[in-house]
Amino acid sequence: MKPGRLPRIETLFSDDDFVAVSKPAGFSTVSERWDKDKKCLIDLLWDEWKKKDPEAPKPHVVHRLDKETTGVILFARNGQAQSSLRKQFMDRTTSKVYLALVEGFPEPAEAELTFHVEENPSRPGSMRIRKQGKECQSSYSLLESYDHHSWVEVRPLTGRTHQVRLTMSQAGSPCSCDPIYGSGKPVLLSDYKRSYSPGRGKQERPLLSRLGLHAFQLTISHPTTGESMTIESPLPKDLRTSLRQIKRWSKR
Repeated sequence: MKPGRLPRIETLFSDDDFVAVSKPAGFSTVSERWDKDKKCLIDLLWDEWKKKDPEAPKPHVVHRLDKETTGVILFARNGQAQSSLRKQFMDRTTSKVYLALVEGFPEPAEAELTFHVEENPSRPGSMRIRKQGKECQSSYSLLESYDHHSWVEVRPLTGRTHQVRLTMSQAGSPCSCDPIYGSGKPVLLSDYKRSYSPGRGKQERPLLSRLGLHAFQLTISHPTTGESMTIESPLPKDLRTSLRQIKRWSKR
């Protein structure tokens, strides 16, 4: 996407009760206190609705994803649907699957982790591990490993802030490009392709410089019919490209 150009929001499911969209990276779910002038995801979606119906009501927030995380996210079209969907998240009756490109290799390759977290007062917007905090429970499994990274599936069982990021950090393999719980280093082609050169006088452009985390799948009960629904979001272009290049040049 070109600088300054707003993305088109991909709709994964839509009816009279709610919509599921594929969140792009770089946009917070709702406006941030410190950057109220920047468009957030709910604004982008509402703008698209108003193009078709100038009187369209503002979408209702159901849950959130981190600013740099991509993938499935829901917005309700009315208060009743919002209450039903929110209750499912609070009651932990939803099922969530994340895919993540992480640093190194998680040990063990498959596990269920339980720890306790609370807000970190010394670093606003982040969490820290504390015994007196709220329970955080997730399972993860290694899908593929490469020279310097791994591709993992994570299934959060609770719904804490930064849960997947904290889980992989606790497993010894923080999400790639995570500036809070990992090294924050970008994923570079030169880490894999030994003969790579960006060209004389040029600086290498990273394969990936944002959080390598994608909300791949979400299973809910429809707020009106009660029908079980599984909604999936395809990997965005930057993650697809990164994985393709990493797989091509990895020697593992």
